[in-house]
Amino acid sequence: MCVTRRKNFLLIFVGLLLGLFVGPVPAACQPDKLQVVASIVPLGDFCREVGGDKVEVQVLIPPGASPHVFEPSPGMLANLANAKVLVFVGAGLEPWLDKFMQAWQGKKPAVVEATHGIALITEIPGHAGEAVPPIKSQVQEAGHRHEHGSGNPHIWLDPILVQDICRRIASAFIKTDPDNKATFEKNLEHYLDQLAQLDQEISAATETFRLREFVGFHPSFSYFARRYHLKEVGIIEVAPGREPTPRALQNIMRAIQRYGIKVIFSEPQFSPRMAEVLAKEAGVSVLQLDPIGGRPPYNDNYIKMMQYNLAALAKAMR
Repeated sequence: MCVTRRKNFLLIFVGLLLGLFVGPVPAACQPDKLQVVASIVPLGDFCREVGGDKVEVQVLIPPGASPHVFEPSPGMLANLANAKVLVFVGAGLEPWLDKFMQAWQGKKPAVVEATHGIALITEIPGHAGEAVPPIKSQVQEAGHRHEHGSGNPHIWLDPILVQDICRRIASAFIKTDPDNKATFEKNLEHYLDQLAQLDQEISAATETFRLREFVGFHPSFSYFARRYHLKEVGIIEVAPGREPTPRALQNIMRAIQRYGIKVIFSEPQFSPRMAEVLAKEAGVSVLQLDPIGGRPPYNDNYIKMMQYNLAALAKAMR
C-alpha cells in the first residue's frame, strides 16, 4: 500500500472513531464570525439580535426540550470547543453545564450568566410559601467560582430584565471582538427599543384583563406576572416530574372556583396530562403558554413568542 493510500485509510479510520465516540460534528464554523453558544432558544435569539451578522450562534438545548430535564450528548462538546462567548441562564437551570466547561482547552470563553446580580423569586406562587426547589450548579465566571442554589431562573420572561441581559451580552461581545464594537452597540440600541415596545404592548393589554389570577403548569411566568401585576394562584408542577399532592390539587380547585378561572395553562415542553385531568375535573379549558420557544408560528423569535403568550393570556383572562 502506497504512503498516500495508507494516509487516507488512517484518516478515514480516525473519522469513524470520532463519529462513534464524540458524536456528530457540527458544520464547519465561519472563522470570520464570533462563535457564540447559548443554552436556550431565547438567549440564542438575544445573541443574534445583538451580534447581527458578526456572530454565529449555536443553541445547546433543542426546541421542544425542557432545560430542567435536558441531558447533553457527548457530541455537543464539539459545539463548545470553538466558542468565544457562552451565554446561559444560571440559578441551577443548567446543572449539566459543569461537565461542558471542561471542553475548552486553554483560554476560557467570555461568560454571560443571565441571572447573575438579579434578585430571584424564591417562593412558589400559590403554595403557601413553599421554596423553589434548590438545584446546585457551579460555573466559572470572570475567574471566580459561584455556587447557585434555590431561586426561580425564568427571568427571560420579563422583557425589562431581558434588556439587562442584552446589555451584558453586548459587553461580552465587545470585550471579545472590540473591532465590531460600533455594530454591537447599534444592534443593542435597536433591540432595546423593540423590547421597550414589547413591554408597552404587554402592559396595555394586561391592563384590560378582567381576571388578574391564573393557574400555570410550572412557575415559568412568575417574573412576567410580577412585572404586569398578575397573580399565579396555582402551580400544577412546582418542579419537573413532581406531580401535585392531593392538598395542592385541592388548593388549585378552590382557587379556580374563588376567582372564576376558566383556563388552566400547560407548557409544550411537558406532558399536558395532569393539566387536562385537572381541567376536566374543574370544568375548565386548557391553553398553552410557551416559556422556551423554538416552534411554529414564532420559532426562535423571542418577541413573537411573547406576543403568542400574551394572546393566550388575553383569551383566558379578558
